[in-house]
Amino acid sequence: MNNSPALLPLQCLKCQSALPAGVDEVAWVCPTCGQALILDDGQPSGLSLLTIQYGAGIPSGGRGRPFWVAQGTVVLQRETYSGNQSQQASEFWQSARIFMVPAYACGLDDLIGQGMQLINQPPSLGVGQPAPFLPVTLAAEDLRPMAEFIVMGIEAARRDDLKALKIQLNLGPAALWVLA
Repeated sequence: MNNSPALLPLQCLKCQSALPAGVDEVAWVCPTCGQALILDDGQPSGLSLLTIQYGAGIPSGGRGRPFWVAQGTVVLQRETYSGNQSQQASEFWQSARIFMVPAYACGLDDLIGQGMQLINQPPSLGVGQPAPFLPVTLAAEDLRPMAEFIVMGIEAARRDDLKALKIQLNLGPAALWVLA
């Protein structure tokens, strides 16, 4: 029995056109029929169909930026050395939040910074027209750990001396949005 990995051609599940896949990419739009697809190890083809939402405001001729978006709730257990701001943290996280995690290649500091900014000032998710976008390189499965990094970034920025943080994060289904 041969245990070597099999190479599968990346072909659109709808029209069988070849997908122009780059290194580290995990999702595409078929250039022939416009169907969105994502890598899926659980499928014989290695792909699954994907729905992409396009945000309003992507300039004509411009490229959008893909984000994994999910609503989530956070429950924290905080321990501090001094200056306890656990009440402020509890108030901040008492409502569900929209987590928006860059799905394109960027450094971890940039990902956390953008995620923190977007959780504090979420953009309108008005639906726009399909547009080209930066390559999707972050898998949907990585949304949870990246969202946890964002929560840690928000909590570390509080004006107290955080000693320990336990995060309980409940995320709804992820959607891929392309935004300006």
